[in-house]
Amino acid sequence: MTMILITRMRERLARSREDSDDMTVLFELMFLGELVLKIMVAGMLAATEDDRDRHRYRLEYGLVRASGLGEWCDALDDLLTGPSAATLTSDSFPDRVELTKNFDLKAADSWQAVALNEMLEACRIIDPSYWMDHPTRVGLRIWARHFTWLRNKTRGHGATTIKTSAQIVATLELSINAVIDNFKMFQREWAYLHRNLSGKYRIVPISEKVESLEHLKRANDITYEDGIYVLFGSSPRLVPLVFSDVELSDFFLCNGGYNQVKFEALSYVNDTRKYLDAQRYVTPPTQLPVSETEGLGSLEIHGGMFGNLPPRKQDYVDRPQLEASLEAVLMNDRHAVVTLVGRGGTGKTSLAVEVLHRMANADLEKPRFLAILWFSARDVDLTERGPKVVRPRVVSIADIADQFVGLIEPAEASKKGFKKVEYLADQLGKREGEPVLFVFDNFETVRDPQAIYEWLDTYVRSPNKILITTRLRDFKGDYPVEVGGMRREEFDKLVSATAVQLGVSHLLNDSHRAQLFDQSDGHPYVAKLLLGDIASRRKWTDLSQIIAGKDDLLQALFERTYNQLSPLARRIFLTLCGWRSAVPRLAIEATLLRAADEPIDPGKAVDQLILSSMVDPSRSDDGDEFLAVPLAAALFGRKKLLVSPLASAIEADLQFLHMFGAARGSDVVRGIRPRLARMFKAVAEKIQDGLGDDALDSYRPVLEHIARRYAPAWMMLSSLYEEQQTGEGDRLAIESVRHYLEEAPEDLAAWGRLADLCRKVSDYVGEAQALVSRSIQPGASFDLASRAAWRISSLHTSRLLAAMPEDEFGVLVETLLDRLDAEQIQATATDYSRMAWLAVTIHDRSRAGDYVSRGAERDRDNPHIRRLQSWLSPS
Repeated sequence: MTMILITRMRERLARSREDSDDMTVLFELMFLGELVLKIMVAGMLAATEDDRDRHRYRLEYGLVRASGLGEWCDALDDLLTGPSAATLTSDSFPDRVELTKNFDLKAADSWQAVALNEMLEACRIIDPSYWMDHPTRVGLRIWARHFTWLRNKTRGHGATTIKTSAQIVATLELSINAVIDNFKMFQREWAYLHRNLSGKYRIVPISEKVESLEHLKRANDITYEDGIYVLFGSSPRLVPLVFSDVELSDFFLCNGGYNQVKFEALSYVNDTRKYLDAQRYVTPPTQLPVSETEGLGSLEIHGGMFGNLPPRKQDYVDRPQLEASLEAVLMNDRHAVVTLVGRGGTGKTSLAVEVLHRMANADLEKPRFLAILWFSARDVDLTERGPKVVRPRVVSIADIADQFVGLIEPAEASKKGFKKVEYLADQLGKREGEPVLFVFDNFETVRDPQAIYEWLDTYVRSPNKILITTRLRDFKGDYPVEVGGMRREEFDKLVSATAVQLGVSHLLNDSHRAQLFDQSDGHPYVAKLLLGDIASRRKWTDLSQIIAGKDDLLQALFERTYNQLSPLARRIFLTLCGWRSAVPRLAIEATLLRAADEPIDPGKAVDQLILSSMVDPSRSDDGDEFLAVPLAAALFGRKKLLVSPLASAIEADLQFLHMFGAARGSDVVRGIRPRLARMFKAVAEKIQDGLGDDALDSYRPVLEHIARRYAPAWMMLSSLYEEQQTGEGDRLAIESVRHYLEEAPEDLAAWGRLADLCRKVSDYVGEAQALVSRSIQPGASFDLASRAAWRISSLHTSRLLAAMPEDEFGVLVETLLDRLDAEQIQATATDYSRMAWLAVTIHDRSRAGDYVSRGAERDRDNPHIRRLQSWLSPS
């Protein structure tokens, strides 16, 4: 299988042969070789696991700053035989063997020997003494060094003649082709993955076949960021430092040129350059400090329990309701897995530490747990000076098992063949003995949160328990405890304590405290940083400007959560960030459906945003749900929106949202109905402005979606259809009213409107049915039923119900008469006359006579009764 980007380079080489000299062909071969070398290194980088020592990051950090191919060779050696080799996935073992296994260059019975011998021959054309005294049994990895030397001696720093170039071309091409056609990495499945709004993936092949990735076209519960992937085993792995787009219009490889803000990426096919954001490569790759909340390295006695809990925070502010909720669920024997979930900086860790210390020191006859074991995956500490990158203690099940064994120190650990992961699984599932509480802090930063959660959930058994603190909640079977912003009284205590500590109490008044609460959304960490900034300025300052200027804060709080969102959830989030007021949930869902060209589930995406605390839901008095983005998250989102490829699509979404109007706090209380009325009016105005049927047709799917979710909108839609003054419009108006009545059959006015619309289109059977249905609803007056009897009698007399089968008509009339009979006490002589005429329509003269007799008792002189008496009397 030949990769598309290599095929394109070979095509460029072929074109150069048609009308160029050997020197040009040599240089084209050098470009091909550079491409092959960089793909080789990038592919092996993709095969590494993220690790606590950041080996992969260290190599990428160096390559974006590389000034030549030598650094790429160093990276390859590090990946194959250096510190990074321990992080390679086992599925990359064949690739590693092909590069590191020693081959006899003299035997030339392997493709590796061919590639190396041809490369050495090319090098010796430049320098006949090159590499003469070195061993003959070597690994292919040295090929990269030889190619780099040759490249530097020719294209890089040499003055190669046409004659020399002609000699080098043939042997160099044989060497490069041997690598391309045989190296395992280039035979793997490569593809560009693009996640559609539906959550499913578009698989764009880069290699000839990508069958192993086909399942992603049907999956919508797996998260991969858009990019180039190579398959190792069953797992696609993102290839770093190689870039393209979903159309594979071109391929760009990292080419150094780092300047604090961006780095250069080069297209070897078209000799074009693009500059990419270097923000992720700013932090030096040195050994990071441990987190402030990592936990102790050994077990100690905490009150009546053993544990390695980190110390309590000295400035912790009590949150009584949350503390009581968390302690209650930890103390019971149900819910084996508990998640403490909320956005970054809301105090999940400090809350957990406080509650666990209290539990450990509680005066109980028998503690709930024998031990509390703390495992930290935290990679960023939110300090008072801002976010600081730290070294996570655990990122994988193997790390967890290693720390667990280190804390417990079981005797069998010294025995040969002891397996830490199996031991951890066994201890999690033990039902006998004293229970243990396992705490996993910052769970979203482990290598594969969903997989590790499923592993833990599989093995844990009561009375053991697991507590997870996380920003994300994609788990099934857990018991969530939501941690949001502080309550106002809790927040005021935090502000007062922090202000005293910073010496800025005199700068705060009640208005400032209210602003702090509103602008931070009760977020404790944001409030602390705002107060710290005010302390440094020694004066009160506009809070939104302070937050907007803290890029590191916004990234620390929201970047990881944002990256985990589905494409549809990201689009909704960015749309909400571009709209500066609360938005009805129904409106944002309808907006996305309007623009979708494939089946999507915006409701699921909104739920993901709510669960990840990226948006805050609220409800009106009528129960309608509104969505708003907290200030800090909104500022983060607006920065993302500026550079998002979705910016134009989101602008179109915002224009549609304008039709609903902005919703402030008081508007939310009033509910969604005024918003929808405004939107339907705006659509009507667009139609009146000359857009005609096309406008209605384009909005119809969205309007119907809204109506399916909010039944009163069917009545608004009915009016919109009727305004078109066409037969089709009237038909759709009737259909809309019927949809509404399916949800609200007790609405008498809607039944009346249905009857009127049916009469308008001469559907008299439909009119009669609507009148009877209205009459039998709870709350329908006797007078409504009486008038229905009169109208149906008139329709029958005029033979306008002739199309209705006689048995169906009989059932309809009997239903209405039963309704009238039930409240005869209210009937006047005229009402009885109507009931009698109705009985006549079904040929029940006896019943009609009875009604006439009763009507005469009410009013013997009633003209309708007297007429009926004359008509019913024997002639």
